[in-house]
Amino acid sequence: MTRDTPFERTETTETPTETPTDDAPTGGFEFSRHPAVAPPGWDPTKTESGDGLNDRRAVFVLQNIDNPFFIPMACGFNDAVHQYGWTGGVKGPGAAGGLQDQVNIIEDEVDRMEAGDVIVTTILNETTYNDAIQQALDNDIVVVNGHSTPARREWNYETMREEFTYTSPVTGEDRGMIIPHVGIRNERGGVAMAVEMHDRLQNQRPDQNTYTVFLVNDLPDNPSVTRRIDKEAADEGTAQRYFEAQDDVSIYQDQVFTTPQPPEIADARDFIVDTIQDQEVDAIVSAAFWGAAGAGDALAASELDGPVVIGTFDVLEPLFSRVRDGHVDFTLGQDPYSQGYASASTARAYLERGVPPKDLEWGVSVWDERNIEFASQRRSWSDLLDWQSENYDGIE
Repeated sequence: MTRDTPFERTETTETPTETPTDDAPTGGFEFSRHPAVAPPGWDPTKTESGDGLNDRRAVFVLQNIDNPFFIPMACGFNDAVHQYGWTGGVKGPGAAGGLQDQVNIIEDEVDRMEAGDVIVTTILNETTYNDAIQQALDNDIVVVNGHSTPARREWNYETMREEFTYTSPVTGEDRGMIIPHVGIRNERGGVAMAVEMHDRLQNQRPDQNTYTVFLVNDLPDNPSVTRRIDKEAADEGTAQRYFEAQDDVSIYQDQVFTTPQPPEIADARDFIVDTIQDQEVDAIVSAAFWGAAGAGDALAASELDGPVVIGTFDVLEPLFSRVRDGHVDFTLGQDPYSQGYASASTARAYLERGVPPKDLEWGVSVWDERNIEFASQRRSWSDLLDWQSENYDGIE
């Protein structure tokens, strides 16, 4: 296959990087090395007998317990924990809390845990979490990075092998430790969003030679959301970098625009209208739902010159009606329920069977008018929250 750009769409290969990473340190040859160390509290008889039903505590520490996005993730995690017979739950600071508040909860949980217990958390940058992670490893606590992860320039295998050490319970040897990631890398999610938009523009407007795309970052203070769209936040991927690699796409004013903060749909709508009204813009791509919802409302009110294709990321209630009505064309989702479940199952496979934990790159799904009802049924926040309350002690 001849690649026209480094971002040609493919279902089987990863998005190539522009610069070598620790996985490609020798002239672009990609490989991965995982330290093979026995799990904490390793009991071979459990594996030999097929039992593997050790009592453990597992806690998922989120960065914002009030964000409805995390409700299905909490339900998936608790579902797995319940099936394994473990104790634990989901914790995190509220919307007013910061990353250090999240770290404080991690450290409190580590103090309560025993060897072979599990911490799953969302790790958003390179340094804030490091001391807490090492504290967990020193206490023989397994750490899994669930859902979010820093940019690869900051969070890569080489860095982790140098930053984190774990003492083998079998050999007593200190080895570098790779913290497994279960979820998506948002810079890749941004590429997937841009590819979907590019395909739609070409298919819907085959007689048009060039397209102008307006890029919006709704949540610049969140590094995960920012990496979906802004190339300055990551060395690979991102929607901006993909569009810049296309011969038939230009980015409006060659930049990523930022909506007013804190984000509100109405404010995003006014900002988008003020910025591109009466301008020739073919598509609007927003890093999160506020910009897309606001643009959809503006389009419905004839405040923008149509037709404009609108795409975004996240599967949330504010998008459902706008997609149904045709004012937002598509959104991408990442299946948080399964991410929560697999974060627990990754830790269990390591602890009970000695399976070295690996990254699980989740990928995304495209939701539009053809399947939005399925998205609504599967992402019913209120129903999932009721299920959570009926089956567990709630989100702690």
